Amino acid sequence: MEKNLRDRLITVFIGVPAVLAMIFFVPYYNYILFSALVIAIAVIGSFEMSRMLFGKVVLTAYLAPVLPLIQYLQGVLGLNAQIPDFAFIIVLLLSFAIEIKTGETDNYKSSLERLSRNAILVIYPGYFLSFILRLLSLEGVTSYTIIMYFIMVFGNDIFAYVWGRLFGKNNKGILKVSPNKSVAGYVGSLLSTIGLSFACYALFKEHLPYISVAFRIMLGVGISISANIGDLIESVFKRSSGVKDSGNIFPGRGGALDSLDSEISSAPIFFIVFSIILEAV
Repeated sequence: MEKNLRDRLITVFIGVPAVLAMIFFVPYYNYILFSALVIAIAVIGSFEMSRMLFGKVVLTAYLAPVLPLIQYLQGVLGLNAQIPDFAFIIVLLLSFAIEIKTGETDNYKSSLERLSRNAILVIYPGYFLSFILRLLSLEGVTSYTIIMYFIMVFGNDIFAYVWGRLFGKNNKGILKVSPNKSVAGYVGSLLSTIGLSFACYALFKEHLPYISVAFRIMLGVGISISANIGDLIESVFKRSSGVKDSGNIFPGRGGALDSLDSEISSAPIFFIVFSIILEAV
């Protein structure tokens, strides 16, 4: 237990400052170092997901991380905004096309199952992570926008734990996939993340576009719900595949998907809501 806690603390105290430095001190070329980190996480996460879904690294696991890379190139080179969506469709179709040949091995009896797994592998985590890089290409986004996103996501996870510990003793077990999670934890994380949305806007007001009260609430609700779903669905993936952790890249925290499930699932929500905010200004 002590070693696990020590490893977690080392990961946090080294990893968090490193990411903050990438965001604040190297904003050039659409945050090139931070973007490279996101793409690397997409590669590692796709391999982890592939092993959970198929028991090995399949071809689709090499195709999926291309999506955040293309998204980065679109932003930094100013290419047509539809190119990443076009790439997503192409990669998805290629993952389907693989089954045309692979299905011959069992006369296509398990094709629907394999196609479904390939579709999941394209979407999660590669396509979802591409929304973090898509956010960077929006005009009006600053380092403080990215920090706001991470504060809200990490804050949601922290407050879910705190509220659950304080008030969740008698309302646990609502979901079998994660029996230690409680109603108090979910309600508390929702309210706290809305509060963090207001707090971030108050602190970073000079570095953010105007965000109305309604949109601040929308950001808090959207981040909290999507982050909690991400945490739960990762548990579903691991239970279904019979593994404790998705990987072991982060000491004390497991794999990339174990550590960043909330960030992966909430990235599209934050991007969409923030895009609407920028259009409304």
